[in-house]
Amino acid sequence: MTTENKNTFRPEASQPDPQTTEQDFLTRNPDAVVFSVKKRQWGSREDLACAQWIWGRIVNLYEQAASDDGEIMRPKEPNWTAWANDVRTMRMLDGRSHRQICEMFGRVQRDPFWVKNIMSPSKLREKWDELVIRLGRSPVQRCVNHISEPDTEIPPGFRG
Repeated sequence: MTTENKNTFRPEASQPDPQTTEQDFLTRNPDAVVFSVKKRQWGSREDLACAQWIWGRIVNLYEQAASDDGEIMRPKEPNWTAWANDVRTMRMLDGRSHRQICEMFGRVQRDPFWVKNIMSPSKLREKWDELVIRLGRSPVQRCVNHISEPDTEIPPGFRG
């Protein structure tokens, strides 16, 4: 591996751009409501709302912990531009909708292991594929206290 190829895993969007003016940046990214010209990070109103929703869920975790142990501790306010940019990246590069991002974060919040490990959109994006496998798509928990009805429906393609 040569030194030119050493950092190819980093997206170009995260490289500093000292030559772009704010007006040029906004012309190229008209949907940007939060942005950093130097870092080439930005997010739309919806990306920011999604990031704020995730933040609200994290704050709720801290509040629940405080009510359990009596110690009030609030997490550090996030860098909204970076968070909205991570949401935008999941949306634009990974092809996920805001709804999918929020649903996955909701599943993460219900899992005792992942709830402690996914505390930002960047970590959600990093672990997304593993989360899909480990958490599946079963947001509805079965009640084990009730006897379930037998499933007599024949799946399509099978004979009865």
